[in-house]
Amino acid sequence: MRIKTNNKQKRKCPKILFTILISFILSMVVVTILVLLLLLNNNSAGGNAINASMIASLLLPDDNHHLTPMDDNNNNNNNNNNNNNNNNNKNRPPDCTLNQLKKVRRQLRPDTCFEAIEAPFYQTCSFTQETKCPDVTNYLDEYYQELQQEYLEKTIATTGNGDKDIDTDIDTATYDIMEAFVGLSVGCNKGFDALNTLRRGTFDASLSKHDWGMEMTKDGILHQSVCAQNVTLSFQVLPNIVQPRKGTVHCFEPVPATVKKLQTANRNLGYEAKGYKVIHAAVSNVTGVDYFQSKSRPGHENGGLGNCRNDVRNVECDVQVQVLTLADYVKEHFGGNDSSSIHILQIDVEGYDADVLLGAGKDVLERVEYLEFEYNWMGSWKNQHLYDVIEMLDDVDFTCYWAGNQKLWRLTGCWQLYFDVHAWSNVACVNRKRVPRLAMKMENIFQQLLLMEDGGTSATTITKGKMMRASRHEIMSLDPTMMTSKYLSPEAISRAMVKRNKKIRIKAAAVAAAAAVAKKKKE
Repeated sequence: MRIKTNNKQKRKCPKILFTILISFILSMVVVTILVLLLLLNNNSAGGNAINASMIASLLLPDDNHHLTPMDDNNNNNNNNNNNNNNNNNKNRPPDCTLNQLKKVRRQLRPDTCFEAIEAPFYQTCSFTQETKCPDVTNYLDEYYQELQQEYLEKTIATTGNGDKDIDTDIDTATYDIMEAFVGLSVGCNKGFDALNTLRRGTFDASLSKHDWGMEMTKDGILHQSVCAQNVTLSFQVLPNIVQPRKGTVHCFEPVPATVKKLQTANRNLGYEAKGYKVIHAAVSNVTGVDYFQSKSRPGHENGGLGNCRNDVRNVECDVQVQVLTLADYVKEHFGGNDSSSIHILQIDVEGYDADVLLGAGKDVLERVEYLEFEYNWMGSWKNQHLYDVIEMLDDVDFTCYWAGNQKLWRLTGCWQLYFDVHAWSNVACVNRKRVPRLAMKMENIFQQLLLMEDGGTSATTITKGKMMRASRHEIMSLDPTMMTSKYLSPEAISRAMVKRNKKIRIKAAAVAAAAAVAKKKKE
């Protein structure tokens, strides 16, 4: 059987081919014009010759393009727009995409933070639950383990011997093969974190948290640690380290009873000679003096500048303590050499952390490699915003993260409105210019977390009633403009403060009633 041929279809084929050919030629003409325009523009500006990647960026879609929230709404005037001069820093990670922000919200649930606006002392917020006791072993300890290995290799190369039986009286100048370590611990409290920081920075196995704990509890009086720093693992020092790296940690503590214990333990263990310095002083944004209670329980973790300020000062606030700024202290003790590093700066001062950073100033902060501080609703934080601090630190090359249990959620370039809820939490920042290797480790942890379906626990359970109320709150909005706003609205804060004061009165009444019952039973 003969198959009939469609003559109309035959006639259409040449026309289709001709149309495709013309389209191809026109597209090549457009490409040529674009390239010529770029070449002319580049030459007129005195720039370098155009390269292939520039042409490709015009012609091909970029699969790695990171949309900022501004890409979703160009009219957003209250957005976290971090496309500022810091984007010229090649080490600054790109801003989070809208999808990445939503992924963070699934891991750090904003609905759990609704109650924290009204009652932060209940510690229900997701980033409180995740960051209250950070574990830095998979980035900070890992980085210092690598430095320790490098130090060991340089030591062996210098002495020709890496064994423990080497003559330890050898000229210590032989070991000046790595910049002396400098750590600052502001709000040192019981001193365990500061001691481990010195051990981490100097690779000195003789610095023992166990021995320190025995000295600090000799008389049995020491307030319990919230995060049990006395029993957490110490930094692991290699067994064949011959001579520890030179270094110091400066432990600033204002509470008189705590300082007395720190000084006694330091003296009895001989740790001052190993670089552990105890300074009886508070640190803030201005110098002067302030009052503290001599009868405070040693190691009490809520003792800070706010305890004896304003009109609450009483006869128990009987000890004057010097108040320093880090700018003055660093200038006095380390000079104005901007090239030398402050390797680790840890701040925990019960609500005055941002004041410490403001008192450090740009010159000191630019020298810091790694920074940790606490965020909450007390002290100066009541009138300060975390967003502003993150922006200030970004300007001096810091990338900051919520610091969890071997987890990191980036704040820099990934801001969300509910982060403005003042809830107890911890933040870790890295100077991407000074320590790009550590910065890469920390960013990789965040990126890996984004690949997980559920990277956070956010274990707090809320009732249906609270969930309904939370669902109507601005922190739950998925509108890109609202979601990435810098600050909670004044209306939301005002409503929350009314309810917070009511809850405080109820809580105080309950405590008073319980005390009255206990007193009656004793009688």
